[in-house]
Amino acid sequence: MYLALSLYANYFDGDLREIIYSRGFEPSMLLLGTVYALAFFSVFALGYASRIKLSPAFLAALFLVLSFHDSPVIPILAVLVVIAYKLRINLFRLFPHISLLVALLIPLSLYIVIGVPFFERSLRYELVGPLVLAAILAVIGMAYSKVSLQWKTLLVAVYSIVFFFGTFRSLVLLVYLSYFLIVYFDYPHFRRWLLALSAVPLLLVLGMSGGLNALLVRIGFTFLVFHNLVRLSLPWGFFHGALLFSDNPRHLVASMFGASTNYTYFFFGQPIADFGILGALEAFLLGVLLYNSERSRESFVVVLSLMLYSLDPGVDAFVMLFIVGTLLFFSSESNAT
Repeated sequence: MYLALSLYANYFDGDLREIIYSRGFEPSMLLLGTVYALAFFSVFALGYASRIKLSPAFLAALFLVLSFHDSPVIPILAVLVVIAYKLRINLFRLFPHISLLVALLIPLSLYIVIGVPFFERSLRYELVGPLVLAAILAVIGMAYSKVSLQWKTLLVAVYSIVFFFGTFRSLVLLVYLSYFLIVYFDYPHFRRWLLALSAVPLLLVLGMSGGLNALLVRIGFTFLVFHNLVRLSLPWGFFHGALLFSDNPRHLVASMFGASTNYTYFFFGQPIADFGILGALEAFLLGVLLYNSERSRESFVVVLSLMLYSLDPGVDAFVMLFIVGTLLFFSSESNAT
């Protein structure tokens, strides 16, 4: 669906195409990007279908390696997380209610102390890191907490409003994705209401985007960036790992094309930009990670929500830390039983 929308915006709608290419890219049929998107998705699906079970030692090592994207604070926290794993403590399951609360306190505190991006657009990218963290904590809390569905419905409404004022539509969708999956898996008798409920975050996203055409421009431009990353990164990559470990990868991609803002780069943009055709190994690993998350409902909700969220903005070390950390904590429970 995402690929079809991106191709429509870039090729079949002349007005959208004109807007998308107004930022300086040369007109393109996007064939190269489409081929590599399909090829990497096939490798991702192969990783999922391989049914490989990752060892806790591998997950712990990968977690520590990913933590070096933002030294020295994150590596220190990563060591503490690995110690918690060694003690067979699942922090996600131990403090889900605190996670739900902190997910609200972070953006509210930022809005009070620094300002609200909805009213001060210049603050948008200044607050992006803490807001992404808050949204991920909300997802973890929604997945692991045992509060009633009524409370989770209220919380997802509150989070949607909070992140709406942060002006990041992807964060509104991220929190709703976790709620959608929780209802789908845990409350099958309410599944018939999910379609109607989904209209609310979709309307919010459309409003934040400036309408359907503006949203299609965003999707089309993201895939255009991906296409150009593919073109420039073959065969052995352009960044060689620097994109994955950047503390602001989307700004790094934008600067690569001479822009001072942030460019989203699609789910497989980072593997290809960093490693070229060898990025297929990372795509395979992502599929394996998704398969391993299915061993518990909570870990599956967190990992799948984060991967669906990353479809447009792209993968980075920060999101990968939470994906790998989720599986590491689950392995601590598996070893204890």
